[in-house]
Order: sequence, then structure tokens, then C-alpha cells
Amino acid sequence: MALEHLVANTNQKGSRIGWLLWYRIADEQTDKAIADAAFMLSALPQKYRMPDIRPVDAYRRATKSIEGRIDGLNCEDKIECLVRDVYHTKNEVVRHLVVERCHASGRRLDYDQCAAMLMFNHTIRTIDVELNNPEGFVADAVRKFEANYRRYLTSYDGNAKRRTVRAVLDDLAATSLKESGGVYLIPRQHEELLFQLIAYVGGLNGCKAYKMPVEDTAETRDMVRDVVTNKAQTMLSEIRAVLRGGMVPEKMVQQLLEQSRQVKREVTLYQDILKESMGTLETDVELLEAQMVNLLGQL
Repeated sequence: MALEHLVANTNQKGSRIGWLLWYRIADEQTDKAIADAAFMLSALPQKYRMPDIRPVDAYRRATKSIEGRIDGLNCEDKIECLVRDVYHTKNEVVRHLVVERCHASGRRLDYDQCAAMLMFNHTIRTIDVELNNPEGFVADAVRKFEANYRRYLTSYDGNAKRRTVRAVLDDLAATSLKESGGVYLIPRQHEELLFQLIAYVGGLNGCKAYKMPVEDTAETRDMVRDVVTNKAQTMLSEIRAVLRGGMVPEKMVQQLLEQSRQVKREVTLYQDILKESMGTLETDVELLEAQMVNLLGQL
């Protein structure tokens, strides 16, 4: 996609098709209090609020955070910490810290299968540890686990923040201008939600979102028509491929049906903006919807 042909400027009062949006999300943890304040100030609808952090999820992330090779030891052996599930019930989750030691001289592997026991109690929502190996790096790993558990209980990671942004993008009818993403076209009808998203992202530490109005010109119209048509045709082709693959569960058919309706809404939206048709896309969607409705009746 030749982005240089998509005309944009900073005049927000002129005639425009929509907005360009691009953003960056930091992987660093964002304190829950900061995220909640940013959300409140942005005025985003409540459905986009990041869910409360579950202690068991903080436990799982904290255990995974201590995996990896141990460096800086005064020996030639290669030592790696692994975390393995042992058992879990509705009341308790237990993982073992496993130490793998590769002996440089002996050409062999040794394992301490339970250097430490890392436990989570579902009932009282607390962690507990049992240290079984006296080596210093094991104690360091356990302390890191405990510290990260407390940290993850009160902060969100980059993936959590990206999920929120993607949820809003879906409702913005955002169309990527490149297959790899990065820059999105947002129709002008959704600019209020767009402004709320930009305010929210800007309130998170290390994160930023940018917008730029897109002028209504002949080249811009051609570009928008091509981008939206390609997106719709690609999605419809993917849905047809799934349906041709054989028996499709009812739940998946329902999901595909909702996807096709989303395509139809976006096509209709941009046709309204451009005041012109986008070929047979609407008809194609209607025929595909009818096919899926008939399939649901046979399940």
C-alpha cells in the first residue's frame, strides 16, 4: 500500500473521510491505579475497562518470570531454572522450580526436580513457598517470584493494554493500511470513540497514540475504496474456506456469521462516507449470510 498517496493534514474543520491512527504500547507494567485514572479521564465506555487482576493469574505470571538461564555463577556448568506444573485442584495450584545443570566436563545433565515448591491457595488467594535447595540462586529465584507476584497483583502488562486497544479498534471499524498493521484508517463517524481511545492510551506510562485527519480527495477515495474492498474480500474468502472445510461447529458458525455482519457494517459505513457503491460486496455478504443461516438450520 503506497501510503504517500493518502492525503492528510492538520485541518480538522475541512471535509474529511476519516482519521489516521497509529500508536505505541509499552511492555512495562502499568500500575492499576494509573490505568483506572486514565480510563476514567478518557470517558471510554465501561465495557472497555481492563478487568480486575485475578490473584491466580498473577501467580502464574510470577512463576513464569523466574524461568531462564542463571548467569554470573562462579562455575563452568550451565544452569537453567524451569517451572513445571505438578498438580492443581479447585483449592490449590502447585508448581515446582526445577534446576537443570549441564556439566561442562562430565557431559551430562542433572536435575533437581523440586528445588522449590511454589503454591497458590484458591480459597484465601495467597501464595506460599517451600525452599528445598540451599543454593543462593534458588533463593534469589524464590524472592523474585514473591516480589513479582505482589507486582503483578497491582499492575497490567503490555498484552493486557494491547487487548483493550484491539477491542476498541474492532468497534472503530479500523482498517489497516498495511498487512502488518501499524497505521489504521478510522471512519469519521467514530471520531468521538477514537478521541477517547487516544486520551486513554496517552494516560498510560510509556504509551502514546496519534491521529491525523484525512482529506476527501480523488486519490484518497481510490485508496480507501481499495483498502476497504481488499479487507472485505479477504475476510469473506477466509470465511468461505472454513465453511468448505467440512463439518463446522455451531459456535464457530455463529462467530463467522457475526464476522460477516461486521464486514457488511463496515462496507455500508464507507459507502455512506464516499457516497458511492463498492461493487457487489454487500450482495456477496448477504449470500454468505444466507448460506450460514441455512447451515445453522441443519446442525
